[in-house]
Amino acid sequence: RSFEAELRRVNLPYVLIGGMSFFDRKEGRDLLSYLKVIENPHDEPALLRVINTPARGIGNSSVKQLVAAATAKGGHVWDVVARQGARGIVAPGAAKSVDDFVQLIGQLRAQANKLTLGDLTSHVIEKVGYRRELERTFPDANDLAARTASLEEIINAAASYQQHSREPSLRGFLDDIALGGQDSNEDKESQLQGNAIALMTMHSAKGLEFPYVYMPGMEEGILPHKRSVEAEGDAIDEERRLCYVGVTRAQEELTLSFALTRRKWGKPRETVPSRFLYEMTGQADNARTMQGSRSAK
Repeated sequence: RSFEAELRRVNLPYVLIGGMSFFDRKEGRDLLSYLKVIENPHDEPALLRVINTPARGIGNSSVKQLVAAATAKGGHVWDVVARQGARGIVAPGAAKSVDDFVQLIGQLRAQANKLTLGDLTSHVIEKVGYRRELERTFPDANDLAARTASLEEIINAAASYQQHSREPSLRGFLDDIALGGQDSNEDKESQLQGNAIALMTMHSAKGLEFPYVYMPGMEEGILPHKRSVEAEGDAIDEERRLCYVGVTRAQEELTLSFALTRRKWGKPRETVPSRFLYEMTGQADNARTMQGSRSAK
């Protein structure tokens, strides 16, 4: 997410290889749509996206009736339901759900100016029950972790924007993060030939070579992945082979980097350099000492 956002900001072309853009993921779009409604409830595409997300008993037919009522009055859906409620427009059960949704958005809007953007984003996730909905919908632990990570990235993005912006605002954050993915109709091969930056996992990079390769995130918990660190043994060996794949993709220059701190749910946390960095520089003993002291803590 951070690379996509920054490349967009400086208007550098990029191609995502072997995966879905962060900006195209459902979880990210849902959460950002909630933030857009909080900032401006007249944003009807965002409002209609989240009015029944997570499901709260407002079906498609009820949404169509709300839109028809607003059209007939020449106004916005939010104005209709906020002023007069949904009774008489949709069925009684759906009307209560709509009224509860309006109350929820009202509460979130009241909190918007009292919280930092990172805290507001985290608060929205909890208040709308989005995390519980993911846990209910995706019982597979790996699938759930990937989708939860999308929510975490939005929180991290909000906290980072708050920290680095001179005059942070919810509107400014939404403009900065720029919803909407790349042009999916444009051929990726032609983009690469035009010197677009390729973003990919090391699994996707197998068999490919590039003049310049950057491997960020050389940290314990990322490479090697935290699940492999916990498993040790063969799992670490497989991560080491994967690291070798990344290193050998470079034809001319290879850049390895790690962050001194990394945000976790919007809060900065110290990192530990990857053991593979120590091994590459002949300091494997130092890596074991570092990992042992870290475990002791």
